[in-house]
Amino acid sequence: MLPVSMELKNKLKQVNDSLRKQFPTINYQPTEIRQKLQKAGRFHQFVKFQKNELSSLLGEKSIVGVDGSVNSTKGTEKRVLSVFQALAKATRGGEKWAADVYTPLLEEEIEKEQEPARHARKRGTLLSNLEMEVAIQAMREWQPKAMLMDGSLLHYHIDDMGKWETVQRVALEENVSVIGIAEEMGTSTLIHEIFPDYKGWTDRDLLYGVLEVGEAFLLDERYFGGKMWRAVFRPSDSPVPVGLDGLMGQLDEQMDLIRLVYTLTPKQGRGIPYWLDIVDNQVRVTNALVQTMVEEYIDEDLRRKLLVTKRDERII
Repeated sequence: MLPVSMELKNKLKQVNDSLRKQFPTINYQPTEIRQKLQKAGRFHQFVKFQKNELSSLLGEKSIVGVDGSVNSTKGTEKRVLSVFQALAKATRGGEKWAADVYTPLLEEEIEKEQEPARHARKRGTLLSNLEMEVAIQAMREWQPKAMLMDGSLLHYHIDDMGKWETVQRVALEENVSVIGIAEEMGTSTLIHEIFPDYKGWTDRDLLYGVLEVGEAFLLDERYFGGKMWRAVFRPSDSPVPVGLDGLMGQLDEQMDLIRLVYTLTPKQGRGIPYWLDIVDNQVRVTNALVQTMVEEYIDEDLRRKLLVTKRDERII
């Protein structure tokens, strides 16, 4: 066993006790939770498409998965170089790539307390824009039946409203059904509305283990905010639900899109369509990739002066 101080052990035990108090087992009453949730939407049980049904739905068209990845060199907030990639990949073949690089070293000095949040937003916006760019290219060139985007569509709207409006317009023009799939739900809409006493909880915590496999909770339109339809879904054995959202202009396609997500998700998986996992694996910017690219394209003297930390030079 690794050497650990008694103080650290005691601190972890205290955290465990505090978490148990904030998330008591007594609050996990699925029947009661389901009854109260009826005020905010409705439950619906889905079945997977049969092979002939899926073939009929798709015809000669493909399904496209869109994902992106960012990774950075190690160092202080300002002395890093971030590498971005985005990929749209079609089930019938075809890829659209986009990439970018960002470093705060090339920006004018700003107040230190603003740097971390500003740089994080910058990286998030850059990645969103790359993902939207490959999505637009894929829809215009391939006219797929459906596009699965990793993460909630709402964050694209927040990061760059103008670019997101282009995505929506192209999707409607090319008749491409778009759905966002968020494996980590950070919303607290249902908690604030129906379970205000559950302090510190999120909708993910509330719905953990509440939904049956193949069951979705479809939120009422008053929770759409005029932007996207929203749903929570459990497409696999994992008790952790995923968040789904789609274009308001495609609300009539909601049921087929959720059913498609269910069909493409392995029962024993983590709740994400297998095709999106394939895209994620291909586009991922690993530590090794960042290191290799930086060593190849950034001059050694600049790399050592600006990007290599003392920590990197440790020998043990």
